Amino acid sequence: GGGGGSGSSTQDLLAMAGGDAGVNPVNTDNTRAAEDHLEAAEDSDTPEEARQHYEMAASAADLAIAEDGQNPLAYRLAAMAALGLEDFETAGMHFDRAQELRPVYEFDFIGIREAAWIEQYQLASPFVGSGDYETAAQYFENANAIYKNRPEAMVTLGQLYAQLREHDAAVENIDEALDFVNNSEAMTTVDSATAAAWRESAEGLPLLRAQVLADAGRFEEAVGTYRQLSAANPQDIELKKGLAAILTQMGNDTEAAQIYTDLLDTPGLSPEDYFSIGVGFYQSNDYGLAVQAFSTAADASVNDRDAIEMWARSLQLDSAYAEIPAVAERWLDLDPNSQNAYLIMAQAANQLEDADMTQTAIQAVDALEVAVSDLTLRRMAAGGATVNGSVINKTLDQGTSVTLRFTFYRADGSPLGSVTESVSVGAADMAQVFSIQFDSAEAVGGYGYELSAG
Repeated sequence: GGGGGSGSSTQDLLAMAGGDAGVNPVNTDNTRAAEDHLEAAEDSDTPEEARQHYEMAASAADLAIAEDGQNPLAYRLAAMAALGLEDFETAGMHFDRAQELRPVYEFDFIGIREAAWIEQYQLASPFVGSGDYETAAQYFENANAIYKNRPEAMVTLGQLYAQLREHDAAVENIDEALDFVNNSEAMTTVDSATAAAWRESAEGLPLLRAQVLADAGRFEEAVGTYRQLSAANPQDIELKKGLAAILTQMGNDTEAAQIYTDLLDTPGLSPEDYFSIGVGFYQSNDYGLAVQAFSTAADASVNDRDAIEMWARSLQLDSAYAEIPAVAERWLDLDPNSQNAYLIMAQAANQLEDADMTQTAIQAVDALEVAVSDLTLRRMAAGGATVNGSVINKTLDQGTSVTLRFTFYRADGSPLGSVTESVSVGAADMAQVFSIQFDSAEAVGGYGYELSAG
């Protein structure tokens, strides 16, 4: 409701409990005008008419505040007018000030503010589902501005801003959510199930905060958090990988290599773990251990094209030429239009003084009508995957369509399903970027493709 009344029954309840009702509200011509316009807004037939009354109510309430800055009723009416105008930040500010002057108002405000919070939170949800994080974030900001006695909007804002790479906003909301679940009085007033759910929703925030800091280039802060988290959770593989990755970015290759070496000997790792460890060794120029990690990943998931490629590249940089042909063949079985695979095989054959193999690889490069490059697999947590890559025209006419049929596999090499993608090539040596999505309830172990032109 928009009325401003003094709330005497609530005041009596508070007085009975031994509380302080605070400053008494004062009715003036301006507060009465504001109340009249709020009531008229509620009775309006159209949104446009209602908005006009809310604007006049806001103006009258502002005049009431100007004539007496200690009148809690003026702030209460200003809050209700701002809420009607969907100016949630201003509404929250005025609600807070009114309650500061007159604590008894809390009993009246809590239902109004939480109802507005719920409405904005529900409006945000479809935009999260559709991936429109910017719009969703604005609704969550509205919810957080009007009501801060529950943490869900803070938690979600931290996650959304992390996705949007708005680092300062992400850290601010993460800190606010963590402070809420650790220190807020509200945690002691809700039932145990709600408090437990709120704590659970915030469990991943310290790690997310460290990841955001690392993404922002604030490595010293990030590594400090990673060290604390890893010390508290010594069995957590992801924390150790994250710490090692940041140390590598900071140039601390020695400590990073030690962490990766320890991880390599850890039992029960997944193929994805071995791949991440391999990337760490590769970035630290420790190609021998990178070979060990990538080969283990490719043994555990036999059609992991990305791991096989990195295995071959690591062998090349480690000058282990005799081992390259067999690995490059596995690479080409899954990625038959990879110019890089043929070139690495040609270099290895040349180093091995195998003229026939060298000639065969070079001829295969020359015969490519298109080259497929930059392939990367991103697995989804719930199953399925996305593959990004590019098609580079070598000899086809511009605009010619090529068809890629991607097959996705389980770790044991059995097929899960396939997706077909058509790409129109650009001019000679131009790259056309593509992205495909494979939906599956099962985890994807690897992938490969077949290509046809015309």
